[in-house]
Amino acid sequence: MNQKNLFKRSALAAAVAIVSSNVYAAGFQLNEYTAAGLGRSFSGEGAIADTAASGSRNPATMTMFNRPAFSIGAIYVDPNVDVTGKSPVTGADTSASNIAPNQWIPNIHFIMPLNEQWALGASATSNYGLATEFSDNYPAGPIGGETDLTTINNNLSVAYRLNEHFSFGLGFDAVYAKAKIRRTAGELVPLKTGGLLPADTEAAKLKGNEWGYGWNAGVLYEVDDNNRYGFTYRSEVKIDFDGEYRNGIPQALGGTGGHTVPGSLTLNLPEMWELSGYNRVAPKWAIHYSLAYTSWSQFQELKATGSQGQTLFDKNEGYHDAYRIALGTTYYYDDNWTFRTGIAFDDSPVPADNRTISIPDQDRFWISAGTTYAFTKDASVDVGVSYMHGQTVNISEKVADGVPNYEFQAKGTAMLYGANFNYSF
Repeated sequence: MNQKNLFKRSALAAAVAIVSSNVYAAGFQLNEYTAAGLGRSFSGEGAIADTAASGSRNPATMTMFNRPAFSIGAIYVDPNVDVTGKSPVTGADTSASNIAPNQWIPNIHFIMPLNEQWALGASATSNYGLATEFSDNYPAGPIGGETDLTTINNNLSVAYRLNEHFSFGLGFDAVYAKAKIRRTAGELVPLKTGGLLPADTEAAKLKGNEWGYGWNAGVLYEVDDNNRYGFTYRSEVKIDFDGEYRNGIPQALGGTGGHTVPGSLTLNLPEMWELSGYNRVAPKWAIHYSLAYTSWSQFQELKATGSQGQTLFDKNEGYHDAYRIALGTTYYYDDNWTFRTGIAFDDSPVPADNRTISIPDQDRFWISAGTTYAFTKDASVDVGVSYMHGQTVNISEKVADGVPNYEFQAKGTAMLYGANFNYSF
């Protein structure tokens, strides 16, 4: 086994993880932008318009508000993701438990109606996020390590009501992405160097932060007060990462010896469509539903270059388009209490042979419940909870040339808890 090849493999694994964490649909393309939506598995989000958060999902729904509305809150994600496996080289246990740490996802929204036809809106949410952590002495360090991504989507939007049936909305997205990737040498380097480089040697560390820009648009069709349908489009967002890369591997072995070198890549987050419906089927009951479709097939290749234009890596990804389907119901108990529930299914875009333990992608099933308590006609609190269950998947990853692939099984579940405070002026 060549140490330079192992170093390159470590760098590739880290770079792939930093990008894949941005373009990962089922598990880390975040929907968690409101507690009310969480309580119904985010079903019907483009048509319900029950809080100011709806403007960030479908800007056309802002025409349904007749006075300024504000919402602020957060969703707490408590995942339980485990991987199991055994080293094909030494037989060492490569299992790891709870590789995804808990996370808070905040949100804030505001809608300002200008008159009966026009409305403005602003929001700050997160559309993408990921965090996985393995110990520094993990045997498969080049593909484990630490992966951390945080994004903030700042949105400004405007809506126009054409008539009693049709409304249109248009928004501008400014996405700030901050990423950190760290990989360690693992068990192979100590074997080759006779322990000269220990397993916790830093094999790759990348970090970067950049802005990307896009737009979104929506249409709302109101049949009457009790039946409406929404269509939403969100454009791709182009992010040009110019990051820093380093490792602790000596230069003689193909590393940087602790020195930082520049690298860049261009990432296009794919476009998404969503169809939503809301029907008040009885005085106290409503049903709502959504179908979202993301064009992940646009993501076929991952390529990064150095400061001199040289290719650092070029990897085929081969993602396929993915969908999300959700169904829910709301019960309007009285003027103070509203109850909701929902189910959903997330389709994974990642082919089985492209899964990684840093991003153990899998199809997911949601079940959710929530409630709203209105203190007055102006102030209310939303609470929501969801259970997300992922299927067990097999993962086969290459660590170095001439070494058998490391084989794993991964499974994951998550509990999500959210609360929002809403106020109308």
